[in-house]
Amino acid sequence: MKTRGLISLWMATAALRAWSAEPDSQFNTQGELQRPKDYREWVFLTSGLGMTYGPAKAQPGQAPRFDNVFVKPESYREFMRTGKWPEGTLFILEVRESVENSSINNGGRTQGGHVAMEAAMKDSRRFKEGGWGYFTFDSQQGLVDAAKVLPRTATCYACHSRNGAVEWTFAQFYPAQFEVAKKQGTVRADYDPDRKAE
Repeated sequence: MKTRGLISLWMATAALRAWSAEPDSQFNTQGELQRPKDYREWVFLTSGLGMTYGPAKAQPGQAPRFDNVFVKPESYREFMRTGKWPEGTLFILEVRESVENSSINNGGRTQGGHVAMEAAMKDSRRFKEGGWGYFTFDSQQGLVDAAKVLPRTATCYACHSRNGAVEWTFAQFYPAQFEVAKKQGTVRADYDPDRKAE
């Protein structure tokens, strides 16, 4: 019985070490987050059309864009169990054009070409203030393979910290996850669904 308990403890410790080491393995030797190539095999959380926050607005005549949000499967499973995003959580935001009248479609919009790709990571050791870091993989030449964390002056930090319903995430836009957060009591106490981003 004692041996079985020691084996269980060893396995739990090994799993915890693997989990805590995982975020570091996603960074290159320059400390840049490597762009995940398999993110479309992750859990798809939601899609929004024409999403803008605060003073940001689409340019006149610009078609609305689709935002697709993906999260790592292990983070999704933990959130569905606890209502909290675990350390090492990585989100990918994929922005695509919206297209009218493509193929046989004569109403509504479908997703088109790639516009942008961003990431958000929870790592309290690496990102001391707030525990989250934000990245963009876009450049004038197209997508880059790795990206440095955006500086704290980037607007995403203030927007997420003020307006994220669960921690610094916009879980209010993920219907299934928002229900879990409400049941688990992890929605921020000061979350106001009617407040608009500044």
